[in-house]
Amino acid sequence: MAAVNPDLMEACCGLGGQSNTGYRENLFLAPDDLTDAAAKIRDSGFFLEDVSCLDMKEGFQVVYHFDRYDKPGRICLRVMISRSNPEISSIASIFPGADWHERECYDFFGITFKGHPNLIPLLLDPDHDGPPPLIKTEAKRKDMFQLFPGWTGTPVQPDSEEFAQAISKTSTTP
Repeated sequence: MAAVNPDLMEACCGLGGQSNTGYRENLFLAPDDLTDAAAKIRDSGFFLEDVSCLDMKEGFQVVYHFDRYDKPGRICLRVMISRSNPEISSIASIFPGADWHERECYDFFGITFKGHPNLIPLLLDPDHDGPPPLIKTEAKRKDMFQLFPGWTGTPVQPDSEEFAQAISKTSTTP
């Protein structure tokens, strides 16, 4: 396997500014803080772009992208959950558009979204009895530090000043 170019990795995945990632803010949360954070983001005028998942060495990282129409500044929320208990609260009651995104993550990664109003297969045959199709082998999984150089491992609290500042910022560049 070829070695990864560290400059390319940083440019593609670094937590460094909006020009590298497209995000105004990239925040890691504890799983229990997700619904509170999503409600605060909604109340600050953001809409949900998508929900996706990464199969990593540490577990599954569920990724939420948000943006606003009136102020530039995308926000990404990231939540790590256990591979042995792939479960997280649904945000479909806060952002109804999360409904089908969460169902897609359920199909492809086996993530259970607690409180989801209709957690049934979206794209897979309901009779599919194999493993979720996007689960990686252990050898192909990357760890957090490979994908996110500079990651500290400390989740942000939705009631913290850091979170409040992150969702209230506006970008000076479109």
